[in-house]
Amino acid sequence: MRIGYGKVGRSMPLTLDACGTVGGDVECVAVVKDLALRHPDDTFVLIGRNSGERPKDVGLPENIENPWTAWQPRLREELNARAYNHPSLSIEEELGIVGIYNEMITPTFLGLDGIVLWLGQHGSSNSPLPATGAAAAAMTKPHDWEVYYCAYLFHGVNAWRNVDPVNREEVWLNADARNYHKMRDLKWPWRHPILAQFDFPHKTKHYRYGDDSPIPEAFKSTLARRLEACLWEAEYKYKYSRLEICSLSPTAPHGSMATFNDRWEGRQHFGIFINEARPMTKKPELVRGPILKRWVLPLEPAFIHGKWSFEGQMELSRTIQVAPWEDYFPFLHTVRATFTTPSSGSGWATTKPWEAFAAGTVCFFHPAYDSQNHILKDAPPPLKAFLRVDFPGQLADRVKKLGEDRALWEDMVAMQRAHFSVAITKLDYLREIEGRIWR
Repeated sequence: MRIGYGKVGRSMPLTLDACGTVGGDVECVAVVKDLALRHPDDTFVLIGRNSGERPKDVGLPENIENPWTAWQPRLREELNARAYNHPSLSIEEELGIVGIYNEMITPTFLGLDGIVLWLGQHGSSNSPLPATGAAAAAMTKPHDWEVYYCAYLFHGVNAWRNVDPVNREEVWLNADARNYHKMRDLKWPWRHPILAQFDFPHKTKHYRYGDDSPIPEAFKSTLARRLEACLWEAEYKYKYSRLEICSLSPTAPHGSMATFNDRWEGRQHFGIFINEARPMTKKPELVRGPILKRWVLPLEPAFIHGKWSFEGQMELSRTIQVAPWEDYFPFLHTVRATFTTPSSGSGWATTKPWEAFAAGTVCFFHPAYDSQNHILKDAPPPLKAFLRVDFPGQLADRVKKLGEDRALWEDMVAMQRAHFSVAITKLDYLREIEGRIWR
């Protein structure tokens, strides 16, 4: 089989060196590598924009193909020839670019047997579409980047699904609370949940591109309904699938660095990796800056590393620098404890505690972190009771205990590692993907 793979809204780095420091980049290459290794007789085609290397040149399995090594120079040549290589494109120019991409890329979609896509940043329309409601006579004007990084993927999926819209269905992965399906560029609904790191429902609109035929019975399970001529709406489930652990798979670039170390001697009491993260809430108890002030700074941590704005650092009266990828796990090995907090004001599960579990550093949980309790729900009861803290004084007290009681620290580290080992062996998200494509 030939399986298409990519991410909406951005270019996917194919090497660890090219990955960003804020997170998310490592996950994409980790999953396609695992899928390719688990299914050596199938071919994985990188339909999503990427950094352009030949997969085998950067250590990826030989059954991964990257058509962008040929597409990118050809597209650049076409865009230059038509003078489309400038900012602030007009609607007519955007439609011209969509046509160029579709002509070159859509035939590859039509030759696929399955599609796996990561959900990244995108808009409500990513190529010019008729507006809805009172403004229906007008056309939308997407941002330029949405045309370049999103539109061709949605049009390619539409062409692929038009062949058999019920039995052909792309698999969606969502690792970011800020991303959810808001586009109406996709013509066909889905029958399966989106694999995510949190359980929640969400409605999505589907523009029908002139097709006003009745909704097939197969889509009634998603509560699909007709809103107006050529516009449907359906409600979907985003399903927790332990997706946050994917970058720690032993074959993944980042996972191979996650060496376990349970050496007691020489460690300091506490350190933390934490990015500022754009807040999605005005509640200070869920925003990283106030959390750092109230929970972390009083502990006088041995280190704080992450990506913070100048204003954020001024507010904290502290300089915070990003640490290189290669220093991440060595830094974790220098402290006995760390702490994980809500990201962007959400209650989503994230990779952070699993990294600490894998490395051998005790990781405490902020009371609002992983609010659906996915990470610890199947962990040993003593571990669950110890790691989740209710207030800053309790965190300080338990950090202090770990520095005084070697046996307690070693017990917690061992239980964490055992819990991680079970999760990384099961790889729930991969089984979900495989169950849909290799059914």
